[in-house]
Amino acid sequence: MKSIGFFGDSFCASNQPESWCNILQEKLGAARIRWFGSPGRSIWSVFFLYNKLIRNDMVPDISIFCWTEPYRLYHPNLILSANTKPLEGVDPNVYKTLANYWKYLHNYDKDEMAYEYAIKHYDQEVLSKVKSEIVQMWSFKPFETADKDAGIKLTTGTFIDESIFKFSGGKDNWGKGDINHMTVEQNKQWADKVYGRLRI
Repeated sequence: MKSIGFFGDSFCASNQPESWCNILQEKLGAARIRWFGSPGRSIWSVFFLYNKLIRNDMVPDISIFCWTEPYRLYHPNLILSANTKPLEGVDPNVYKTLANYWKYLHNYDKDEMAYEYAIKHYDQEVLSKVKSEIVQMWSFKPFETADKDAGIKLTTGTFIDESIFKFSGGKDNWGKGDINHMTVEQNKQWADKVYGRLRI
């Protein structure tokens, strides 16, 4: 029986029964599901995580990627973004450095260029060679949170060129859904949409 893994941010993080991830697992008849979605996770974190699975020959039979926005930083042990709230037990200097980075060094154009080059490379040079059924979609379509459209097209596996963020209501409804930022009905609809587009 096949295994299925979800890689990305909070749009694929919920393991509640009503989550589109669970619904899709049932539709595909996958025996085992693994969640690698985490709120605030960057594409860089996904790259490192998936590369480790590749090295250890632990890639699931079906790998579903929900690619997030480019404006997130990588840290091996923490989730860091512009809106990161300090966690108890973490060196306060981490957050001071983060605030200074966003104030003095951060550049959106650089983020977007690095994102585009990196995700195209990963699509064409890494995922295309993996022994797994690859499904790719956008949590946020690049770069829609900045009101731009990068027009990036991915070529490996099934590519769903749609944004879960927009599907869930976009900026006007952000945070109103309790499961993957969506309502129960939206989770069902998204699972149906993905299942209908699969080439597995």
